[in-house]
Amino acid sequence: MSKHREIKISGSLSCIDLLHIKDQMDLINQTHLSFLHYDVVDGKFNDCFVFGDLILERLRPLTTKPIVVHLAVEDIKPYIKPMIKAGADYLAVHYETPCDHKEVFEEIRSLGAKPILAFRCETPVPEDFLELVGQVESILKLTVNPGYAGQPIQKQALKHIQIMREYLDKANINMDIEADGNINVHTIPEVVQAGATILTGGTSGLFNDKASIQENYDLMMEAAKI
Repeated sequence: MSKHREIKISGSLSCIDLLHIKDQMDLINQTHLSFLHYDVVDGKFNDCFVFGDLILERLRPLTTKPIVVHLAVEDIKPYIKPMIKAGADYLAVHYETPCDHKEVFEEIRSLGAKPILAFRCETPVPEDFLELVGQVESILKLTVNPGYAGQPIQKQALKHIQIMREYLDKANINMDIEADGNINVHTIPEVVQAGATILTGGTSGLFNDKASIQENYDLMMEAAKI
């Protein structure tokens, strides 16, 4: 059962029109988007490549909105300092990435950013979930596999979100869960019902040619009223 929680929307920067970045960012800045989502995929964690620190450096001066850098990478260490230096406000680190997560989260904080714990869509809620949650600002749950737009939402991921929310509620932890992947007006009701509070808008939701970014934002927020 969904409680009345504040819903926020994050805009996926990998889905904007890169030929008109300045114009796109101007439109984004006119919205009430809570975050901007910046994907980094290394070709190993998932079989594609998305973005790097140089593009982030160019985007950072164009907005004051908080930028969440989602690190879908195998080797996390080389990315931490460059991404924070380039302008990341948050770094999302995957549970599946082989590292000492506590050490990585502490390093992120020491450099002035905030850590987020991310999960692939197929990864079930682990036994150490609540222990790790105590070290981060929020949770990011992929609802599709990272890197490719247009994939159908994975029902198992929604079940995982529901379980995460139940664990958080039982522990009296008020924390955002971000759902990332094929989030649009058709899928938002079930995603919010499962317990997600941050909705990542991409090609099917926020950045499509059926309406403006602002209009799509309004439609997404309306769909979240369940």
